Amino acid sequence: MSVDASGQAAIKRGERRYTAFRILRLLSSLIERSEFVASGQFFSQRFSYGLHAMAYVATKPAGELTTLPELAEWMLTIWPSASDTYLSNVVQRMARGKLLRSHRGIAGGYSLGRSADKITVRDLVELLEGIETNRCGLSLEDECPVMGRCTIQRKMSRLEEAFMESLAGVTLAELAKDIRTTPSKSKAKSS
Repeated sequence: MSVDASGQAAIKRGERRYTAFRILRLLSSLIERSEFVASGQFFSQRFSYGLHAMAYVATKPAGELTTLPELAEWMLTIWPSASDTYLSNVVQRMARGKLLRSHRGIAGGYSLGRSADKITVRDLVELLEGIETNRCGLSLEDECPVMGRCTIQRKMSRLEEAFMESLAGVTLAELAKDIRTTPSKSKAKSS
């Protein structure tokens, strides 16, 4: 059964609403407990792959490139079941989004699109999760019929934006400083 263009647009809107639902669930949890939860409870696997990949690339000195096989090998040290194909897709998406720069050729690889202290977790969330804070969670249309007059939407929009602003305060440089790029001695001995 094929889906026409209007059906595909409705599916995309449904995906945005599901993402919005996950944000709202996390926001209410944060408000109730006044603490953050682990990324696996809220963000997608795509985001986790992307964040780890970006943090690894950020550990490299300026001018040194990271190859996809090198990155995949490192990912396997932290996630034994990590998928090379999935990682490749996420890395390509980040390169298209200008968070990574692709360098072609035999000595090619990837480098950061800008310095690690200028890339925030919010940048990654916006690129990989596609979050829009100014949209209607009820309407099936692209635009809310009562935008601006709905008190719930206004409040949720403010909460979502505050959450996104908190993500903007965390840079890739901060995350990368604690990344171990070589296997721990205990893992190295056991292999």
